Amino acid sequence: MNIRNSVKAILIEQGKLLVSKYEDESEGIYYLLPGGGQNPGETLHQALIRECLEETGLTVIPDELLFIRECFMQADIHRVELMFACQLQPDQAREQSAIALDDKQIGIEWLPICDLLEQPLHPAMLREIILGHVGNKQAPIYLGQIF
Repeated sequence: MNIRNSVKAILIEQGKLLVSKYEDESEGIYYLLPGGGQNPGETLHQALIRECLEETGLTVIPDELLFIRECFMQADIHRVELMFACQLQPDQAREQSAIALDDKQIGIEWLPICDLLEQPLHPAMLREIILGHVGNKQAPIYLGQIF
């Protein structure tokens, strides 16, 4: 089994969460936090900056580590996701276009935090966790395997 680190951005500005927007035949429209896999020789912050630039066209500034999640994608893949609070690079427009869209990615979106529970953000349990974070509710850093 291979273990792979993945970094994700939790970037909230003006009451909205930055997400990557995806579409597929079975699920329709759904959202994921921007980010992706860490390459050999990259720090976690370097990977997060690169992945966010590729997926969103936006330059982020990583801040503190907020959450760690594990997931077993397939029988032979174990992914450890590290979610960081992020900010946009100052004086940067909020609407950019991705440089290299992921498979099934159709763009980016800013989801209103107040509507987060109704949005198809995956994993679903992350919606409440992010809302709790915004409301300064204490949550463990290690989330375990959430869906």
